[in-house]
Amino acid sequence: MSRESRRQPFETASRRDRTAAGSGATGAAGRGSTGGVAASGTLRPAGPIQGFFTDYGNRETIESILVAVVLALLFRTFQAEAFIIPTGSMAPTLMGQHIDVACDKCRYQYRTGATEENTTRPVAERDPITRTFCPLCQYPMRLRRNKDADHRSNQGDRILVNKFVYDFQPPERFDVIVFKYPNNGKQNYIKRLVGLPGENLVIQCGDIFSLTPKAEGAGWNWEIVRKPPEKLLTMLQLVDDTHFVAAELRKVNWPWRWQQWGVEDSERGWTVVESGGKPLYQVTAESAKTPQWLRYRHMLPTQEDWELISEGRQVARLQNDLGRWIGDYYAYNDSEVNNSRRNKSWGANFVGDIGLEAVVDIQEKSGQLLLDLVEGGAHFQCTVDIASGKATLSCADSSVRFRSASGEPIEEPTAETSIRGPGRYLVKYVNADDQLRLWVNGKLVEFTTDLYTREGRVFPTWSPNDAGDAEPLGIGSAGAALKVERIQVWRDIYYISVTQREQTFDEGIVPPPELLAISREPKSWGSSRVRSAMAGRYRPDKPMFQLGEGQYMPMGDNSPASLDARVWPGAPYVEEALLLGRALFIYWPHSLNKPIPFFPNFPRMGPIR
Repeated sequence: MSRESRRQPFETASRRDRTAAGSGATGAAGRGSTGGVAASGTLRPAGPIQGFFTDYGNRETIESILVAVVLALLFRTFQAEAFIIPTGSMAPTLMGQHIDVACDKCRYQYRTGATEENTTRPVAERDPITRTFCPLCQYPMRLRRNKDADHRSNQGDRILVNKFVYDFQPPERFDVIVFKYPNNGKQNYIKRLVGLPGENLVIQCGDIFSLTPKAEGAGWNWEIVRKPPEKLLTMLQLVDDTHFVAAELRKVNWPWRWQQWGVEDSERGWTVVESGGKPLYQVTAESAKTPQWLRYRHMLPTQEDWELISEGRQVARLQNDLGRWIGDYYAYNDSEVNNSRRNKSWGANFVGDIGLEAVVDIQEKSGQLLLDLVEGGAHFQCTVDIASGKATLSCADSSVRFRSASGEPIEEPTAETSIRGPGRYLVKYVNADDQLRLWVNGKLVEFTTDLYTREGRVFPTWSPNDAGDAEPLGIGSAGAALKVERIQVWRDIYYISVTQREQTFDEGIVPPPELLAISREPKSWGSSRVRSAMAGRYRPDKPMFQLGEGQYMPMGDNSPASLDARVWPGAPYVEEALLLGRALFIYWPHSLNKPIPFFPNFPRMGPIR
């Protein structure tokens, strides 16, 4: 639970400024005369009121006071107070006390907690982390705190908070807000705002839903809460990156996660060239006369696998490994304490809100670029015509319907993109909150609609003819010569559906170890046993949280380790009077030790979204 400590009370500074302004105004008044000056330059008598305002000294005093008031108002408008983040409840958006490390094997730089988090002991008394786990390759890296400066604990991000913004405008959903903890007015908390006054909310399958009563009076209408694109980009979390592949994995023939799975070598259209340990994929127009697909399998080494890999031995189980579903794993929470006790982030919950990003080098004037995201067996495809730049969204699943913002059905949403023939394009395609978004070279593409609705419950699927959620992302070509490099896999934040009454962060009815085992067994996903186990993700048709006037519900981005409004003793909201402001800017993250000691960590500085 975030407990922010003030670093520099700006109220004190503003009082000093007002004192200085007042002294200046008093000094200026002493230089005035007692009469007005006529146009001719001769003195003339003035009435009591007119004389007061035309008197030079009085006028300068008033002007000085007005200037001071205006400056004070302007200062207050942009007034910001400095805070430091002590814990990891908002990770990875905002970092509390943490360690910034680079994986010894794949060299991916990530952040992990510095001390155990799931304890009620004060921060200063918590046991230090001794081993951490890479989010991309799962290598269990033992920290060298006494030998490596990069393995030492860092303080949390230092941020500025706009304390006046909500005097002019109401808080907006997904703002990062600072407020007084309702159960202890001396503690300042920082969370992301997810619930607004008057709303009835449900957390289900990692998403947030707003409920309104049905007109006929029985039951509720459910509407998913969607993130604005700039917020979504901030909240996405990296799952895989082809630029970070451990050399040891390649030595023991660990398979590329992106490839043409289940296709004979003689029938493969895509070829892969390894350069500096990084894969480069390419396909010719001739071989892509029929659509050719690269697909992603989420194949993570286990701790037991790494013991074999470190000895240069191959992992036999890979022969039957069909992948696993993408889960809600948080490297920040996964660690070992005192070289023995592990605080595990299971990452077992099925996450269907995922996306891909890749650099695509198009080498032909015609053909199609194909993108595919799978959720619960439904393929959400985006087809881009290379000659015209026209993009089309489609989904063959009968339970899915594309609709406009007003609810009107749209059969084939289309858009114009900047893709026009040969060239290198940065493409990002994301399915989150029942909405498909496409970015080309960092610019959001505007479709006739990118919203959809889906009937029924969503479960992970797999079959011999369609790997479904075991290969949930795809990049393809139809008649186009392409080169694809640096493919990244992303997932959305998964909000754990839990309440204060339940007192647990284990979602559903299946313990995390059992659910994790299920995630690694795609052939079992269609069984009644698994469907029954995963039915615990679904909530009854009634609100979990009901907010009244002036009541706001905040939650942490690090949902599995954030003791936020979901589980507060008493009411699950903060009153408007307790809001302190909106988090504005990370002005000083921890410094780096390279290339020189105390080098500013510039990439982490910037606006908080």
